[in-house]
Amino acid sequence: MEEEPGFSFDEFSVEMGDFEVRKVRKFDRPGRVGPGGSISQTPLFYKGRIYFGSMDHNLYCVDELTGKEIWRFRAQDKIHVSSPVVHDETMFFGSDDYNLYAIDAETGKLKWKFRTQDYIYSTPFIDNDIVYFGSRDNNLYAVNAKTGELIWKFRTQDWVLYSPAVYKGKVLFGSFDHNFYCLDASNGGLLWKFRTNAEIWGTSKPVVHKDLVYFASFDNFLYALDVNTGKLVWRFQTGMYGNSRGPILYKNVLYQGSRDGILHALTLEGRELWKFSKNEEILEAMAGCDDKIYFGSGDYNLYCLDLNGRELWRFRTQGRIYGGLLICNNIIFFGSFDCHLYAIDIFTKKLKWKFRSQGGPCYIPSPFEAFEVQIKIPKREMEEGKKKTYELDLAGEEEERAGAYKSRITYQVSTQYREKGKYQIDTDEEAF
Repeated sequence: MEEEPGFSFDEFSVEMGDFEVRKVRKFDRPGRVGPGGSISQTPLFYKGRIYFGSMDHNLYCVDELTGKEIWRFRAQDKIHVSSPVVHDETMFFGSDDYNLYAIDAETGKLKWKFRTQDYIYSTPFIDNDIVYFGSRDNNLYAVNAKTGELIWKFRTQDWVLYSPAVYKGKVLFGSFDHNFYCLDASNGGLLWKFRTNAEIWGTSKPVVHKDLVYFASFDNFLYALDVNTGKLVWRFQTGMYGNSRGPILYKNVLYQGSRDGILHALTLEGRELWKFSKNEEILEAMAGCDDKIYFGSGDYNLYCLDLNGRELWRFRTQGRIYGGLLICNNIIFFGSFDCHLYAIDIFTKKLKWKFRSQGGPCYIPSPFEAFEVQIKIPKREMEEGKKKTYELDLAGEEEERAGAYKSRITYQVSTQYREKGKYQIDTDEEAF
């Protein structure tokens, strides 16, 4: 099991003074998650059943009321963050084995599969019997939902780890090549693209509302673009360590979680209403219901806030909560890196049931490996040639567990020759 989170950016920044965070390399953390049974998907409700995938290679179908397993379908590799969607009694999802699967929602039997050339992290979007999804082979695909035959594909210049949306005949999605794309849904022709300053990835589709599309980039900004022209309407900075996934829209308010551990509430015009901070990553796990906002965090907790950003209650698991949330019939369903799918009554705040997948918690790299910190050192300390070393233990897995790892980050400031600090990551490579 992972260690207790204990690293606070607020405490660290106060001690170190004025500093700048820079992204220094490509963000490849999603592809380096180790084997196990962790759950980082958005569950799906369909006809009294809950469907979800796991890192243990299985897509599960369980009873909504009891959590009892009905069937499971086994892929050839992890079912990581490509969440299941349903269309005409068929369940669609992607896997790290490079395949998009179509299986019977009632029986779990395979109907067809479509193979790409790399991992599929994208949650499919279905429109007019066409399945749209991205792959780490740099392509956005359009496949016939009934037969699995390729209709068209569009190649970008880097990974497509993004879940597309179709709006008024347009396919909207982002790429690791820093661009947000708009394609003609019928033929894959490029209509426009908008360039940000870093990777764009998200396992939930972008928010589209009244001809504006809202999405987040790893350049730390949340963007609003005109769907018809691709022109920037506004942007809002959310932090220093990048945005992994985009916002949700609830009652005309946008909620964007950041890797800095801040939940931002914004108007549709990009004005901040309030923010809520927990100092641990807030990724995709957000949902709104009954005048409340729910979100999961890297600190192992599910939080419930009112619409003014005040915490009402929390529920603690034994792992990070990175997948999406499903609220159905007054129950909130979500997965955790502790290998459980949870069903919590939103009124009593009590556990209704939990279901355990196979295997142990997956290794996951540090969130900040792709970043470097530079410090502005006072002139007096520069002249004295002082040297300081800060050692910080970030959340890892317990050393006594087989296959465990410990991620240690050392921050060093040397003032004798230059003003520079850098995060240095020491990890057990065998944990991958």
